[in-house]
Parts: sequence; structure tokens; C-alpha cells
Amino acid sequence: MRLLRSLAAAAVAIFGGIAPASCGFPDIFRPAGLKDVVVRYVGDSVLSTGQRVAPAVTVTAGGAPVPTLRLRFASSDTTVLALTAIGDTLVACRSGHVELTIRLISSMVTDTAPAGRDSIHITGGGPPMQTCP
Repeated sequence: MRLLRSLAAAAVAIFGGIAPASCGFPDIFRPAGLKDVVVRYVGDSVLSTGQRVAPAVTVTAGGAPVPTLRLRFASSDTTVLALTAIGDTLVACRSGHVELTIRLISSMVTDTAPAGRDSIHITGGGPPMQTCP
């Protein structure tokens, strides 16, 4: 009976130590610090007038991809490249060159709002969309 209690106590100690270690428990005691956050536009950099595209963006923190983030987009010239009313689609309005700014909203991985920028060139093509100014 005494042997059974000793084995039970050893099993609890072993499995009690493995479970927290495998569930990310050590991350709680890791020193706090901000991660290097990179916001990068990976979509097409050349669009045709009248084209509508959802912006393709990657965000990494400390080199690891971060999924499901809130992003805000801005065009340096909305007469060339506009955004839909909810801001989730780029609309190529007329020929020209713009800078697209992507800003990370409410991040838990850093205390500043990281941003990415990329140049987009709009070439002639179809007529501008109704959403263009």
C-alpha cells in the first residue's frame, strides 16, 4: 500500500511538472519586452485603372507571423488610389504613383503603432470606379 502511495505521488509530481511546461507556462515568467514588429504589403504594386483589390499584408512579431490583426490603410493621394468606405479594398482610380500606408491597430505585441509603407503604381486601363473621388 505504501508503495502505491509513493508511485501515485511520483506520478502527480512528474505529470504536474510536464503539463505546465508544455502549455506555455514558462512564457509567463519570461522577461517582458517588446517584439520587433514588421508590417509588410505583399500585394500587387502595379494596378490598372478601375481595378479593385483586397490589400495583402503580412505582420510578424519577433520573426513569427501574427494572424488576425486589425489594420488601417491610407493612400497618399485618394484621387489616384482610393479605399472603399469600410477601408478593406483598394480602388485604382487614375494613372499615377501613390504611397500606401498600413497601420497596425491595438497591438498587444508592441506599445507603438507599427506601420508599413509601399509604393503602388496605377496604369491606364478601364474607367474609374464610382467609389473614386
